Amino acid sequence: MVGGTDYAKSNYNRAVTALRQPGSSWKLFVYLTAIEGGYRPEDKVEDKPVTIGGWTPKNSGGNFAGEITLRTAFSYSKNTVAAQLGEELGTSSISNMARRFGITTPISTGPAMVLGSSETRVIEMTRAFASVAARGRSVTPYAISKVTTIDGDVIYKHKPPKQVQLVEDYVAGAMTGLMQSAVAGGTGGAAQIGRPVAGKTGTTSSNKDGWFLGFSSGLTTGVWMGRDDARPVGNLQGGHAPARAWGNYMRIAVANRPVEHFATDVSFPERLEEDTAAEGEEEILVDENGMPIEGEPLPTVHSPDDAIEPEQVADEFIDRALGRNRGQVDPGSVEDEPTPQ
Repeated sequence: MVGGTDYAKSNYNRAVTALRQPGSSWKLFVYLTAIEGGYRPEDKVEDKPVTIGGWTPKNSGGNFAGEITLRTAFSYSKNTVAAQLGEELGTSSISNMARRFGITTPISTGPAMVLGSSETRVIEMTRAFASVAARGRSVTPYAISKVTTIDGDVIYKHKPPKQVQLVEDYVAGAMTGLMQSAVAGGTGGAAQIGRPVAGKTGTTSSNKDGWFLGFSSGLTTGVWMGRDDARPVGNLQGGHAPARAWGNYMRIAVANRPVEHFATDVSFPERLEEDTAAEGEEEILVDENGMPIEGEPLPTVHSPDDAIEPEQVADEFIDRALGRNRGQVDPGSVEDEPTPQ
């Protein structure tokens, strides 16, 4: 983790504190939702002009490719396809997927959210990509492995929490395949390091933020570049400097690790010809602040003393999604909710 250039000059940690728009790297959650919802990498989609609620997304370069596969749309980061997927799947479903993978910052549910308009943190985006690399199982960041005395006695040793299955293996495997294609022949080509790589670029409007996040050989790394004052940076695009920086670092970091071939040859469940959802079953929706709406019934309130604060509902919702268990605190002790470092 590198939070800045010089701690003495600035102790502001950009890796865990800074809030920045993730741009197209956010499409990780769009395509995870699409695959879980029944899409396959070779399904046909159409790259065409589209307007949704007065919003008209544009592709980089301003051109349209017509009918292409979902894999090609992801590899070349087609904004119009992501917009159509968001309209079809529901932006609330994509927001829920992001929550499931550990994004805790407020998420807009407007149509532009599919292009990463909601700010998030580098460590949370990296955590999400690491969870895909872990075949859809939750990954919890930590900084301290152990603390020992000068004599070598162990005072503290990190105990990783139990992993939670966030998506099925086939969803994570198919998503990894899409990200591998994005590096092998798409926008992330500059991140190639001579061994299998899966990742995604991200660029925000006016080149204020550039991202590349990905994994190889059991190691996941996220790179963000930009200015603290959010002013544009000339020619800053995720597929340029961030992808090259990622590649330069990872080429050394994985040099002594065995080459890992991704499990992308997955078996998909049979497609359902009609909706077989249980009668009365509703999707859990969240609003622009990540609060459950319309699909998550609130506890019955019998008196003012029983009232549930919205923040409590949101905490419980996120805890369930991430498999966390609050409330089991030793009597007589007070423990703050741990913050990823």
